[in-house]
This record gives sequence, structure tokens and C-alpha cells, in this order.
Amino acid sequence: MHKKLCLLHANCQGEELIVLLQASSAFNSSYRIVLRTNYTHEHVSAQELSECSVFLYQYLDDTWGELSSQALLRRLSPSALALQIPNLFFKGYWPFWTSHGPIDFNDSLLNRLIDEGVPKPAILKLYLHSDINNFIDLKASLDETIAIERQKEAHACVKYVDYGLRLWKKRMIFLTINHPALCLLVHMAQGILEALDLPPLSEEELRLPGFQGDFPSYTNFELPVHPQVAAFHGLEFGGPQQTYAVFTRRMTFEQYISRYIDCRQSGMDGDFLGYLQLV
Repeated sequence: MHKKLCLLHANCQGEELIVLLQASSAFNSSYRIVLRTNYTHEHVSAQELSECSVFLYQYLDDTWGELSSQALLRRLSPSALALQIPNLFFKGYWPFWTSHGPIDFNDSLLNRLIDEGVPKPAILKLYLHSDINNFIDLKASLDETIAIERQKEAHACVKYVDYGLRLWKKRMIFLTINHPALCLLVHMAQGILEALDLPPLSEEELRLPGFQGDFPSYTNFELPVHPQVAAFHGLEFGGPQQTYAVFTRRMTFEQYISRYIDCRQSGMDGDFLGYLQLV
């Protein structure tokens, strides 16, 4: 049987979505799916755009040029179904995260203290034991990230914010700022199947071996949560003794930021994730 082409233009979340969508017998019997990774600027060919029956995409603005969503949509076959899917992102657990800085998973307060030359013992004391609401409004930070996600989901075929807010205090629904946990990925896959008028993934399909152990593929790294953030928001996890998967070992938040400081102060900023796997 000839399978229709489903073209997926997405970030690393797309790799996980493919596993889930292909687990659906209904989807798999009708579609073959091809991922073109957006953040690596992977080329999307004219042939793929003209042949695809379903185009799933995470929105990219016009600064992306020929890979922007509008540019790709203009090149689609008129008969193709185009569905914008969520680009899941959440700062609620990590209010100091910033995209600006020299290190992986930059922390704006830690970077400020390190750049000012504050000695490590003083940084640890200040960062761990001072009231961090003196440095950031935790409620306002949470409200801001939720508002941004609501704006994004308004244009997507899957609504996810309310679902995530029902769970985020009970379990860690994001492993890093843009790596959703399995529950959110399943929710997104189910929403895509519904938009395609296909049945949801069954319990049997969700028990497939690929969903155990190393699925999602990035579960070997969980970005630790500041215990004060956990306490402020009433999370059911995230206390001072909570440990997180940091590649081959588990670390508390204090152990993680100790290594963050060491990495920056030793001048190895460029490969913090590599540094974490060594020390």
C-alpha cells in the first residue's frame, strides 16, 4: 500500500514525536514520516513540499528566511494539510535561565556573580541561602512563561498549557527548558492524531519497548531545580536532597551548581555538558 508523506519540520522534540506517531497503527498504515530538523537549518526540498500530504511544523518567523514557516507554507502543494504543532518551552522550574551567556543552560544570577569575581564559597552561600525573590520575582517569572506559551498554543493544533499546569507541581513535566517529559509528548502526539481524524494511541501501543528506559532520548539529563523555587511554587519534588539524572550519575542542585561554578571559573565554559560527564 502506498503511504502518504507526512513532513515534520521541528526541533529535537520531533525525534520523540516520530517514535510516538509511528507507534500508532492507524498513523503508520497511512503515512510515512520524514523529519527535517529546524534548528540545524536542515534543507527542505521542493519535492518533499510538493509531495507531502501532511505538513507538521513548529512556527519559525521570517528571520529564518527560506526555512521560515511562511516561506515553507507558500511552497506546499495546495492539497496538503498544514498543521502547526507546539514548540514546548517552560521556564517555571528555572527562572534564572537565559539564552545569553557562555555556557550551556546559562543561569543569569550565577553568571552575574561569577563575572563580578565573587569567590565560589560566597556564591554558594548567596545563591543557596539568600532569598532569591530578592533577585527575581518568582511569581511574575512564572506568569510570563505561561503567558508566552498561551500565545503560542493559540495558533497550534494541540492545546497543552492547561494540561501541563494540572501536572507541573506533581511531577517534573519538563527535563530542561525545552525538553518535555513523556507525558507532554504523549499529549502532543494524541492531539496530532486527533487533528488527523485518527484514533488515539492505545494503552497497548504506549507499552511498546521503545518507550521504556531511554525514551525520551534526553532523559539522561535533568536540569536541577533550585529548592527555593520548588518551595515557593509548592512543588511535590525539588527539595535540597532531591537528586537529578546528570548523565551517568545523580546530583543534588547544590552539587550541580558547584560544578557550574567550577566550569566557568576554570575557563571551560564552551562545553559544560562535556565537563559534567567528566567530573
